[in-house]
This record gives sequence, C-alpha cells and structure tokens, in this order.
Amino acid sequence: MLALALPVLPPAWRSGAALAVVGLRVLSQPARLRADAPAVLLDAASLAALAVNGQPLVVSTSVLLRLLFEGLSARLVRQADGLMNHLLPTEAARYTVLREPADASGSGSGSESASPSPSPWAWWPLRTLRAGDRVRLFPGDVVPVDGCVVEGWATLAPAVSGGDMRSVQPGAHLAAGERLHQGTLALRAEADVASSRLARLRAQVQHAMAAPEPAGRLAPDLGRLLSLPLTAATLVFGLTGDTARAASMLQADPQQGLDLALPLGREAALYALARHGLITAGLEAIARLATARTLVLQDTGVLASGRWVIESVRTEVGGDAQRVRHWLAALAGIPADVLAATSFPDRLVRQWVRHGAVLRVDGHEVHLASPHRLLQVWKLGMEAEGQPPGTAAPVSLRRQLAVVANGRVVAWLVMASPLRPAVTERLQQLSALGFERMACFAEADGSPDDAPIRAAAAGLSAQLHRLDSVADDASLRAEWLAGALQAGQPLVMVHTVLRDLVPPGSLSLSPIEGDAGSHGILLSDPLASLVASRGIAQRVYRRLRLQQGTAVAVNAGLMTAAALRWLPPIGITLLHHGHALLLLLDSLRIESLAAPSAPAQPDIPRRTTR
Repeated sequence: MLALALPVLPPAWRSGAALAVVGLRVLSQPARLRADAPAVLLDAASLAALAVNGQPLVVSTSVLLRLLFEGLSARLVRQADGLMNHLLPTEAARYTVLREPADASGSGSGSESASPSPSPWAWWPLRTLRAGDRVRLFPGDVVPVDGCVVEGWATLAPAVSGGDMRSVQPGAHLAAGERLHQGTLALRAEADVASSRLARLRAQVQHAMAAPEPAGRLAPDLGRLLSLPLTAATLVFGLTGDTARAASMLQADPQQGLDLALPLGREAALYALARHGLITAGLEAIARLATARTLVLQDTGVLASGRWVIESVRTEVGGDAQRVRHWLAALAGIPADVLAATSFPDRLVRQWVRHGAVLRVDGHEVHLASPHRLLQVWKLGMEAEGQPPGTAAPVSLRRQLAVVANGRVVAWLVMASPLRPAVTERLQQLSALGFERMACFAEADGSPDDAPIRAAAAGLSAQLHRLDSVADDASLRAEWLAGALQAGQPLVMVHTVLRDLVPPGSLSLSPIEGDAGSHGILLSDPLASLVASRGIAQRVYRRLRLQQGTAVAVNAGLMTAAALRWLPPIGITLLHHGHALLLLLDSLRIESLAAPSAPAQPDIPRRTTR
C-alpha cells in the first residue's frame, strides 16, 4: 500500500517513503532472506540507492511489479501442483468384499483340499483390503488393489490419462487405479492396498512435487548470476562515481526473472511428462533423460510384456499335465477355473527361476526348479530350449522349469513372455531421438551354463537393431557400464529390478509393472512412454536453457543501456520486469508441450553382440 501511495505523496516525503518500502520489502521475505540473502540484500541496496538519488517512482514500480509477478508465479505453481495431484484417480473409502475365513487354507498354501465357505459379502474400509480378498466392482468404481478377474466382464479406463480403454474377462489382471467404465466384475486381490501400483504412483507423484531441486543444468545456482550485475555496477561506479547509474544497472539482475519462471517451468514440465507416460522426480532427471546418449533396457518387463503364460507342459509317463497346471495356479494363488485365460506376473516367475518354489500336495512336497536349482540340488540336467540355429528371431522370452517330486523330474514346463508390440520400431525411434548406444541386460537363472539364455538374448539383439546383449554376469555388466560412462554423459536404465546396478549420475526408470524406479515410473507400454517422454524432455531442456540464455543476454543489454544512459532508470525497470513476465508465460506453455513425431528410420547396421 505504501508503494502504491508513493506517487501521490508530497515530493519531500517520497525518498523517505521509498526507503520504508525497501525495508518492508526485505522484512516481508524471511524465507528467501534465509535461503538467498545476497540476492535479497543486493536488490534492497539497488532500490535504496535509487530512493536516495531521486528515483522513488522507480522503486515503487519495481516493488509493485515484483509483487505482482511473485503472486502470479505462486498461483500458477499451485495450479500445476493441483494438476499433478489430481492426475491419479481417487478410490472409494469402502468396497464390497468377500473374505475367506482366517482358517481357510486354499489361498496360496498349496493344499488342494476344499476351503471352508467364505463369509458373506460385506463393506470393508479401503485400508483393510488384503491379498486374497474378493472385491466386487461396479461401473464408476476405481480398482482398489492389483488383482485377477474371477467373475464378470468390464471395460476399463486407464489409471492415468493418455491410455486406451480395454475390455477384461475372467483371468485378466487389473492394476489399482483403473476405473470401470462398463460392466461388473469380481476381483481377487493379489496385493495389499499399501503395496499396489496405485500406491507407488501416488508416492512417486508426491515425491516429484515435494522433492527439493538440486542445482544442475536446468536448475542452475542462481546465486552465481549475481556476479554479473554486481561486477558491472561496481566498475561503473568506480569509474564514474554515479550512484544512480550503478543502482539502475543493479536492477537488471537476470536472477530475478529466472527465480520466478523456474519453479513454474519445473511443475509444468512434470505435468507434461506425466501426460505422456512418465512420472519423474524433477528437472535434473529431465536433463539426464534429455541429454543421455546410452540406453540400457532389461529384457523381462521392458522389452517383453512382464506377464508369463504356460507355453507347454511335458510330463513323464503317467503324468497329468492339467494337474501340473493346477499346481502352478496354487503356487501363484490364482483360481484354477481362470488358469487358461490368465498369466503370471514377472516378479513371481523371477522368484521361481531364482529360488524355486515348494508346494505341499497330499502330504508330499513338490518342487519347482530352474536349471540351476535342478543341477545344484538334485544333480540333474535340463534339456535346452534355446532358439534353434538358423531360425527366425524370437517373438517372446522363454524360461524352463522342472517339477520335481521324490527326487525325480515328473514334468517339464516352458513359460513365455511375448515381446511388446512394435518393439523394433520403438528402438528405431529412440535411436532417432539421439540414443547412440543401446544394450539389453538379459536375465538368466544364475547357472554356470546359461547358453540357452545367451542364445535367446543374442537372437533378441539380432532382431532389435543396434542393441548390444550383455549376459547376466556382474563383472560383464560392470565392465560394459564403465565403458559406456567414459565420455561423462549420463546413462538411462529402464529396468524392473536392476536398481543396484545404476551408476551414480545416471537415470533409473521402471515400468509401472515393476518396482518404482529411483527417478521415475514409465506408465503404460514402457517403450512407447520412453519415446514420448524423451522427446518432451528434449524440448523442455531446450526451452529452459534458452530461458537462461535470454535472461543473461537481455539483462546484459539493459545493463549496457543503463551504463551508457541510453535509457532512464524507469525504462530499465519496465523492460526488465517485462522480460520476467515473458519468461513466466513461456514456462507456463511448457505444460502443453506435445511429443515430437519420430522420423522414419532406415535399417541400422547391427552392433556385435556379446
């Protein structure tokens, strides 16, 4: 109010009132004074110098415009935060649940005996839902937990915008957060609410909104920009002794525009990426995604779908293949009546391959074993199921398992996970977007002789152009990563469980089906989301770097104009704040950025696989 009153005050009072405005301005910024005291004090010093040199209207104009832009920036940031916060659907507080009695033994225990009758359908609070519950869903309901459809059919809208609707029937797997558009169904929960994919997405969104932004290429240390006006004004004052001219130069501080535009640009960029399939942590992660030249992809869950089906069951003489399938259903906690239409999650198959599984049937133990476990425990070999030489490249990943009872193999299983749609085209698009080196980290079972896995990975690399294959060996992977990082460029790794391998300074992302990555989650098809978010990240990177360059250039020009007295102090102030407003509006437009369409790529020469 005092700044507004300055023009109508008597001339004799204006300088004193202007100094009071400067003092109140400093006192009204306690948080910024603690975080960036030099910038606040430098701004106050320049305004005070203008006040005592007969420029109170410049002080009034500068303070009022700064207050206006700060309020506008804070409001726009809150709006962007609100968009991020409402990106994911909100569940109902209670759901209709059919719960097995506490003494039921059929859910995942391995027993084939009949379970006690379940309790009637009842309303249960959302927080109490747990694995094994049957949840009844109606049109408009949000799927509260990850699970498998056991009754009914429905059309589902995706958990986040941008995906396509899909129809489901018994045997289909649902992700928490999807919304029923049509139909009614019963869902068997595969996880508790707290460990569902929607819970992880919410945690990632909250982390993205609340995480402090470290200094980097897109979030520079703004305090370093203080040296530009301060050095120039000091030189001019030392040479001319003109306080008003030096104070006018201090008004052209590039930090004062960027400190308002940068927070808005960050929130707008996070929302733009979320709309195109990536929930990420901040500007530094965006900078790494935009500038990386090396890409590492895990085969299971990334190049492949992350869902496994039983491709074949071969039993010994007298064996029953259908009985073996029911054993697998019991191990996975899947109702046997939907087994033919369902699939097994990647995390479960990985556990079977790495560690095996035990099922108790009629008082006996039946073991599920990978080639490594079969050789290690029972000293038995497994027939290789690798891709025959000279055949076409594989269209799916395969894993072999043996069913062992009483120390002998009674059945052989082959499980398959199909490659994601258009995987070759996606990799060509990523190559067109600047990834010069790409690798597939194939996952084996840890056995000394993983020739079938190596053969499958090599066949996958032959199909997917320009993709190195690195086997499941810690030293080989460490060697490959060390070589890839020699140039000092960041590296992008998309994986489900390889977080411990990510080198410092690199970007770790994961598909929504996997564990949450340390920097972001790719929604829907991870390769399609990566293509779109890489394009958006590059546009955001160029836009924010351009903002920083123009802020320095424009304000350097204004300082020159002030030093040579080409413009009066009020002109310098108006142009400086006008440019700050343009930066603010430019940051707001980041929210509507669209992913560029990747140009068609010709066949690329393949790299030698290893």
